[in-house]
Order: sequence, then structure tokens, then C-alpha cells
Amino acid sequence: MILMSNETLKDAVLTVNSENINYPISNILNTSLKRLSQTIAGTTTMTIVFDAGAAVTVNSINIAAHNISSGVTTLDFQGNATDAWGAPSVDEDLTGLWNTGIISSQFTGGSYRYWRLNIIDAGNTDTFISLGRVSGCDALTSPALSPDVSRSYKSDTEKVRSNAGNSFGNIYPKYRTISIQWKKLTAANVAALETFFDQVDSSIPFFVFFDETDLDFTIYATIDGDGIHTAYLRKSTFQKGALAFIEEL
Repeated sequence: MILMSNETLKDAVLTVNSENINYPISNILNTSLKRLSQTIAGTTTMTIVFDAGAAVTVNSINIAAHNISSGVTTLDFQGNATDAWGAPSVDEDLTGLWNTGIISSQFTGGSYRYWRLNIIDAGNTDTFISLGRVSGCDALTSPALSPDVSRSYKSDTEKVRSNAGNSFGNIYPKYRTISIQWKKLTAANVAALETFFDQVDSSIPFFVFFDETDLDFTIYATIDGDGIHTAYLRKSTFQKGALAFIEEL
């Protein structure tokens, strides 16, 4: 499992080739997927440069709530010491990772001041590029999960039953809550998970990729409940186990 919570580009200064003033580029750093950034109508290329001010480590990129088409011809995420892109030190081609939900990639990465997302999508039928969230992170690969990961499908809909037996209410979105367990953790593993919780608490959204269970996808989530729980395991070479619940947004 990969936890993409240490967002190293969240304070970067952004420049973009085209910007609809009603949907500014700064919205890609807003944690709400409803705050969109768009190019002006008729522009189906989008080049965003992130200036972090100093070298920062990035080894994962997530693009959510986008309208990038399946026929996108250029979808690159790059990193370099200077704002020059002829031969960047990091050059990741994301076209093969396209999907309708979250486009996500984990890579070797590096530590550089400048990072760039470059999109050329001439066949986009909207005639503009729209992005809801772009998150560049120094990801944490967590220890192996326990095989008994559980997933619940929930709703916050408020149901009322009338005296006549009819049900009605306010309909709210449905979401998944996933229970995650780690076993046989070292003290260093526990410290890393506690650092993760310090970064997001129970309200700041983060991206998470499940690569050791059947949940082989990236989701945008928050920690559900009151944190990460750790406990000592008896008769174990290792020190602790841990439990967390996360809620998909």
C-alpha cells in the first residue's frame, strides 16, 4: 500500500499557459475535487510549472476530477533543477495510465525545484482541459497489509419513516469505508504511520494506492474515526500491529 500524504508541491508557485479566470490554476491545489481549473475554450493543451522555491522530493503524481480524453497524445510529468524542459532529469509518460477516475503514477522521482505537468489533448471534445486536483507527493510505501482487509459501502442519507410506513429522506452521496490492518510492525514502521497521521489528521484528504490486496486502485480518502490504533502483539518477533479506517471521498 502506498500512502500519498506528504504533498511536497502543495505550496508551489504555479504558472500555466492558459487559464479561464473563472477556474484559476490555483484550484488544482485545493483539496476539494469540485474546485476546477480550466484552460480557455478552444485550448486543449495545458502546461503547468510548479516552482517549489527549493528542491523537493516527488515520487508520485495523482490527477483527479479531470476531463482528459482517452486519446490524449501527451501526458508527461517532469522534474528539473531549472525551468528548462529540453531534457528534464525526471520525465514520466502517463499516457498509458489514463483512466476516467484518478490518473496515478509512482516512480523513482528525485529532488528538484521545478516540476511540470504537460498535457496535449487535441481530440478533447470539450475543447478545453479541466483538472480538479493535482497532487505531487513524497509517497510512503507502508508495510505489508494483513490479508483480512474489509470494505463497507455506506451512505449518509437521512431516512425518515412515516406513520403510514413510507420511507423518505434527504439523499446524500454513498462512499466506501475500508478497514486496514498491519501486523508485525517494527518501531520504525509505527513511527512512519504516525508521521502519516500527523500530516493528514482526520480531515485532510490524501491519495492511497492498494497494491497488496484486491483493492488495486487509487482512491482519494480521509481517515475515518479517531486515528490509527496500535497494539503490542504477544509472542511476536516484532513489536506492534496497527489498525486504521479510511473513508473514500
